[in-house]
Amino acid sequence: MMIVAALFLLSSLRCGNVAAFSSSSALSPASLKLARVERNAALQSSFSQQPHILSLSLINSALFSTSSDDSSTTSEAERLRQKALQLRAEADAAEKQLSPTRSSRQAAAAMDTTEAAVEYFDLKDSCWEISYRFANEPENKDDDNDGNSKNKVLRKFYSGKVQLQFLSDGYTTNLSTKSNVGVSEQQAIINKVWGWDLEVSDQDSLSYILFSADITLPPPIGTSERFYFQARVDGDASEGEALSLVDGSVTVKRDISAPGSGWWGIFKGADGILAQFRQLGEFKCRPIAKP
Repeated sequence: MMIVAALFLLSSLRCGNVAAFSSSSALSPASLKLARVERNAALQSSFSQQPHILSLSLINSALFSTSSDDSSTTSEAERLRQKALQLRAEADAAEKQLSPTRSSRQAAAAMDTTEAAVEYFDLKDSCWEISYRFANEPENKDDDNDGNSKNKVLRKFYSGKVQLQFLSDGYTTNLSTKSNVGVSEQQAIINKVWGWDLEVSDQDSLSYILFSADITLPPPIGTSERFYFQARVDGDASEGEALSLVDGSVTVKRDISAPGSGWWGIFKGADGILAQFRQLGEFKCRPIAKP
């Protein structure tokens, strides 16, 4: 309302008509119409004389605001990219330090998983890893009661592992091709593994697998002889049960010294006729994958 009154006053002065005017005076409809026309003409004249100023101002505002926003966004993206590269480098360095241990653990876990899954329902063509521990001589209780150390038999224990395959034709293959290469001087050497057989015991009616091996014992024993291996066969393949070899024992054949008189005298001079198997140690078996 004040603007309309001012425009009206300006129009009156330009026409030379000076009249008393106060903020409280009312304007006639004709005066209001004239004031609106004057106002519109003034505004239109202002926009028509300086249109480029308004357009340039709007363009500059848009350009500068966009450039500022883009610059801020680009700077933040670059900062995040550099942070990601730094984290990636730190992760690579940590992975290189842990990779040997991690690789060995993963390989061991994969091997355990693969070997644990091996099952056999027939001994023919099956493969097993034998972990053994035995002495060169059986335990002699008389040695504990004999005070003379010269009469005591030297006993030395040997341990190791060997992988065997029980062939379908009854022969046995030693899969440990490097068992005799680079072994310790104190380790027993398995020279040859003989055939295998499956027997049912007359005492307990259970099945047992039997096989033998020629083994060389290093000094101070320095002997080579045949050792006998026996293990019980558990599991019923006809019932879908996998086979397992348990309670393995290692024995050796030793001659029985016959008394020099009486009925035993008929065996004097016939060494090797009277003999018995003496236990030297034990072994465990676990199934392994076929080569």
